Amino acid sequence: MAPSRVPLVYGTSRSIGMPGFGVIPDIKSAQAVIDLFASHGYTRYDTARRYSGGTAEEALSKLDLHGGLVDTKSFPAQPGDHSPEKLREEVRTSAQTLAPHKINVFYLHSPDRSVKFEDTCRAINELHKEGYFTEFGLSNFYSWEVAEIYTICKTNGWLMPTVYQGVYNVIERTIEPELLLCLRKYGLRIHVYSPLAGGLLTGKFQNVEQMRGEDAKGSRWDLSSGNPFVKRLQERYSPLIPIFAELQAVLDKRGMTLAEAALRWLQHHSQLTPADRVIIGASKISQLEQSMEASEKEALPDDIVKLLEDAHASVDSRVAHYAAWV
Repeated sequence: MAPSRVPLVYGTSRSIGMPGFGVIPDIKSAQAVIDLFASHGYTRYDTARRYSGGTAEEALSKLDLHGGLVDTKSFPAQPGDHSPEKLREEVRTSAQTLAPHKINVFYLHSPDRSVKFEDTCRAINELHKEGYFTEFGLSNFYSWEVAEIYTICKTNGWLMPTVYQGVYNVIERTIEPELLLCLRKYGLRIHVYSPLAGGLLTGKFQNVEQMRGEDAKGSRWDLSSGNPFVKRLQERYSPLIPIFAELQAVLDKRGMTLAEAALRWLQHHSQLTPADRVIIGASKISQLEQSMEASEKEALPDDIVKLLEDAHASVDSRVAHYAAWV
């Protein structure tokens, strides 16, 4: 099959890391996943300084990416992390850790509002001039913050942001009314993450009790892991579990998984263009194959599109805002 209409990016969150940190157990297994992804003609990889216990970048440095490009991100875990001094340290560490791979897009993973955007953008411009990365990206910022940063950079003649990373899937569409219009106005592409709503659009859980019980053990939903992000995930998605279960029950009768329908919707029925990208994750060869094959299929039948539209409309008021993570 030809690559998908909207190109795919392989996301390394949780999946790739050094042994004991990533879900994929070792570098050899991770290389097999990368080889399969590249064999379909895809060339982009997404990571972050904090992914897989801070080891994802190191693991990627040991992999043959077949000429692919790596995007990474800096998350402000503490106020001041996007100050010029700390940002420089973060970028240099990422560049050294990822070597021999170069940083393509360097993202601010979320806003650090304790630092003036002007100071952060000045530092980004200087680091770009020093050759640390090619493009400047934003993730999880409000639309008006995107406009503010764009204006600051343009006014000062600095490197302007050209790509935004945000949550978008068949149910979570809060980027559409405002953010997406902002991005189009200022010429930013969008790379969307969570195309399967953190894996819930695979039918992983049929009810909230399963999400909070033994079925979640060892997964990103495991509250006993001690990860504070898990609670935020559960708060975001638990109101949507019933509609996911209802959708899968209907699609089962059509011989289609909810995951396939969701990925095909993004490719052919969403507001994405071929200039944008969809970030998919997979910790197993079989998962990656299924996601790529679904993404490479044709548009959905009209009745399934209507089913998905009706489902979205029924829960739209319960869907968390695109920047609700920060």
